[in-house]
Amino acid sequence: MLRLQSGFAIRSTLITLAIIGVVLAVGVMLLPRGFSDDTSKIGRGKPVAVLTHDKNTVYSQRLMELMNTVRDDYAGRVEFVVVELESAKDRAFLQQQRVNSAMLLLFGPDGRRRAALDNVTDERSLRAALEQLLAAS
Repeated sequence: MLRLQSGFAIRSTLITLAIIGVVLAVGVMLLPRGFSDDTSKIGRGKPVAVLTHDKNTVYSQRLMELMNTVRDDYAGRVEFVVVELESAKDRAFLQQQRVNSAMLLLFGPDGRRRAALDNVTDERSLRAALEQLLAAS
């Protein structure tokens, strides 16, 4: 009798661990992908949208969410990059671009800056800006 209960406990434990593993795997798969911070993508033949991100502003957080919403639709056509305003690593790029606040910088395939937008507030305006960038490329 003791052996039967022991086998049941082991099986129950294994099933519970398997369920927890599946739930964790699904949870990880649902997390949004991170953004690249590689500004060397600029000028390599593909348009690039760079968010100069300020984690302390609602505008910047919202723009990052919008970029995450549309980036699958532009995969292969536009590179999405995020640089941090407070990052020492990104400081040279930000100084070169003369940027000190959250905004969206759009670069053509040749690396020339086409636009610096600080008024992208909804998905429609972000898509319009990206479509204009692609049309000019």
